[in-house]
Amino acid sequence: MAQDKDADHVTVKAVRPFDGAEGYKDEASQPFSVHSRRAAELKANGLVEECTPEAAIKAAPAPENKMAVEPANKVTPATAVRRTKD
Repeated sequence: MAQDKDADHVTVKAVRPFDGAEGYKDEASQPFSVHSRRAAELKANGLVEECTPEAAIKAAPAPENKMAVEPANKVTPATAVRRTKD
């Protein structure tokens, strides 16, 4: 298992949703550190997979700007209409 700074802890990532001592975790959750015994238990139940601490940093998603809205008059190729002069 991938070792963290503390030799008794490993970094894991949820592969199925579960609610445990770590709180609710699912596929979209960030990788988290747990004791190696807990990691073995979670892995045996098919709930997590091992990952390196470096992978945990890379796995962090970019924050979404939920305030950004597409313009109402955005023209896409599917909706574009050619105007012809009469």
